[in-house]
Amino acid sequence: MTGHRHDGGGGLRWLLTYADMITLLLAFFIVLYASSRVDTRRYTDVVSSIRVAFGVPPRPRPIVQAGHGGTALLPFPDMTGLLVQQLSAHVEEEIKAGSVEIERTEKGAVLRFQDSVLFGLGSAMLSDDAKRILDKIARPLLNTPYAIEVEGHTDPLPIRSSSFPSNWELSVARATAVIRYLVAAHHFSPTRLAAKGMAENQPLVPNDPAHGNPRNRRVELHLLAS
Repeated sequence: MTGHRHDGGGGLRWLLTYADMITLLLAFFIVLYASSRVDTRRYTDVVSSIRVAFGVPPRPRPIVQAGHGGTALLPFPDMTGLLVQQLSAHVEEEIKAGSVEIERTEKGAVLRFQDSVLFGLGSAMLSDDAKRILDKIARPLLNTPYAIEVEGHTDPLPIRSSSFPSNWELSVARATAVIRYLVAAHHFSPTRLAAKGMAENQPLVPNDPAHGNPRNRRVELHLLAS
């Protein structure tokens, strides 16, 4: 009987499977590449919108930085830095006069007010100047997610009155007065706010034994990033 070679036409079928696998791999890497690309126009628009919302004029800057190793996305905008810039612009006059200070902290930022611009001597009633200054900072603060801790500070000179038996009561009453104004006049959520009375226990500078130090008599608003 004569033998017959029979390959059934399947000798090259493995090429079809191989081609399918290569096609799938190519599609997979195309998807990876597409998902890794940055829409720089959209990113720039987001950055500009954030700066406008915080009252800082938008400025063009590169979003993707090229280098020998390829491209790298620059960091997101510094939200606390933008807020500090805006607040500083709102109270520029008071900063120049030395009655208000604003600085960055590890947890966010702090606004520091000398007590003489907010309260009368030995009083926890906000002055007209105090309300004017708080009005300036209220709007930018209202539209941020920061928690706000208001601290009252004194120097070690004792106070003895029917309203304030000690500096503890005076310092916490002043912090509470600021919070009450922000809630009543500008509709801050009370859940964002906390009042602390520190008395004379956290001085910024050394106190004179006889006269204390006016820099230590202050109210601080601590803006805490969540």
